[in-house]
Amino acid sequence: METQQIGGSTETISATFAERTDTPFAKTLDGLRTNPDMKLFWDCIWTPPETKEKFLEYAGQLRRFATHSGGLLGRSPDFLAGIVSAWAANADHFGEGADAIREFHRECRAGNWILTHAISDISERGRISEDHLLRVVARDADGIYLSGFKQLATLALYSDVLLIYPYRQLTPAEDYTALCVAIEPDSSGVTVHSRAGFRGAHELPDQSIDALDEQDAIIELDHAFVPNSRVFIDGSIERCNNLRAGTGMTHPAWIQALARMAAKAEMYYALAQRVLDGGQTSVKEPAVVLAKLRRFAASTERDFQAALESATFDERYGFWAAERSMLLQGIGNFTERIEGASTLLAQIAGLDLICPKPGRTTQHGLIPAAPQLSDWTLFTNLSSGAYGYRQNKYELAFVGDPDRLAAG
Repeated sequence: METQQIGGSTETISATFAERTDTPFAKTLDGLRTNPDMKLFWDCIWTPPETKEKFLEYAGQLRRFATHSGGLLGRSPDFLAGIVSAWAANADHFGEGADAIREFHRECRAGNWILTHAISDISERGRISEDHLLRVVARDADGIYLSGFKQLATLALYSDVLLIYPYRQLTPAEDYTALCVAIEPDSSGVTVHSRAGFRGAHELPDQSIDALDEQDAIIELDHAFVPNSRVFIDGSIERCNNLRAGTGMTHPAWIQALARMAAKAEMYYALAQRVLDGGQTSVKEPAVVLAKLRRFAASTERDFQAALESATFDERYGFWAAERSMLLQGIGNFTERIEGASTLLAQIAGLDLICPKPGRTTQHGLIPAAPQLSDWTLFTNLSSGAYGYRQNKYELAFVGDPDRLAAG
């Protein structure tokens, strides 16, 4: 992985942040943040829906944003907004950290902050590396100091705040890593190890697929200070292990995921149709391929709508939510089909992936969040490139195995 330091001296921070704000994806994110048509979206994502009407408005805004980004942005920015909002609505779960989580939610909402999380532990040959586990290494009256690693920090280079908490169930002996905290990525002692982007050497950065790449990262902390106001759980295995059941955080996370999946399936179909309309391809039966992609899009949208129809007020958590089993069914259906959909795109491309016919790169504008991207750039990256491979693998890991989650 490429290593990028965004902590340390003031010179290092300012230089790095100057470079970061000029990347293709930073420009995409800034456009999403400042788009006046997205104001209702930003308002909705920080407010747990207390009525059916508000729930449908909330879900509609998630779906609208997902359409705007082609369903290609998993973390930006509504995924963690829903989680933190659920935490704030059920702040008592955090015990002594209840007031801190409520205040943190207010700050996030007021600032329209973009968050990501770092939740998984580093593993070596399939086993958790205990030497790399996050832990408290010092304390004082103002807060705690952390050292260790966390991963799955997609979007870390562009987030205002990192949320760190355990994804897995902790054992009774792991109270030292039972933590839920928030920390800025430019804090002293924080290093973001990010992979490089996907653009080819011949591509102009802003016209490359990097305009839609949130980038994945590993977070390293070395005596990084977290003030008491950003420490939500400290040493409680029970609160960490019951974080999902105790706050209902998976409800907004999973409806966001399914909304995005519906938009992505729709985009795959639209992209295939535009490419086929652009000229001859190697596929022998284009109508059949389109029919398969149309069915993929329609079935994913039906799953999303069925989840909306299942919604009720959940008295445990104090907000409206879709039925858990319906969400997992829809997510499971999509993850089983997405790789097949990518294969269908590759069939359409055929030999054009090696040498595209003239005119293939002229049409733009399918993805409103990055209208400068040509259809062919998007098409080739999704059907055969590392970007598409990463997208597919991310879908399989984003929520987790739906069948395993449904089983308990």
